Amino acid sequence: MPEIEAVTICSSSKFYDTARLAEAAFRELGMTVYTPRYDFNEQHVRVDERDKVQLTRDFLAKIARSDAIFAVANGGYAGVSVCIEVGYAVGHGKVVWFSERPTEFALRALVDAVIPVEEIGPGLRSAARAEVAGRSR
Repeated sequence: MPEIEAVTICSSSKFYDTARLAEAAFRELGMTVYTPRYDFNEQHVRVDERDKVQLTRDFLAKIARSDAIFAVANGGYAGVSVCIEVGYAVGHGKVVWFSERPTEFALRALVDAVIPVEEIGPGLRSAARAEVAGRSR
């Protein structure tokens, strides 16, 4: 199976600092990295319904272009949007990585690997495809 070439980082806006660290680690590996719109950080700006709808559609398109997603789940937390993104990724056969074990039991069934941000490294790209090949649906 081919290596992972592109990854989308999924994250609650409250974890964007961690998302940026993951982004840097993946870019250091030479991967294409798609990220949330950091400028739409709901901790700092108001996002209206129309913007949220467009942001969601645009973000799902990023996932569609990726081989994998990396969900930032500080303390195991994954918000509603991240849950939707994980479901979308799984439905499209993408590799699913989490930074920490999710607290939501249903999400745990969809995770291929838990990889702390500080452990993102070179062996990740080729090992991931073997993991998803073994995932039973």
